[in-house]
Amino acid sequence: MAETHPFRLHPDEVARRAREYFTDQLGIPLVRDMAGYMRFEDVHGFVELDIRGDANNQSRVTFQYQGYEREVHEFRRLLAEQAQEETRQGE
Repeated sequence: MAETHPFRLHPDEVARRAREYFTDQLGIPLVRDMAGYMRFEDVHGFVELDIRGDANNQSRVTFQYQGYEREVHEFRRLLAEQAQEETRQGE
């Protein structure tokens, strides 16, 4: 399944958070890490992120995944919360 979502976060911040969440917290190995593209994969499935910069330090992130639907939804929620918090702090 593939879905794209915008976030009011810089692409580098999205990538940093993805490493922390999928590898550090969940233990899913990062098997590919190229500019704007990350793939986490193990025997249970995979998560791919295509991270593109947008205007005003925003990002458009395309998620493709198999076997990690709940975790991807949780990660999206965490990114949205962080973006909302940073927006509040900037007001």
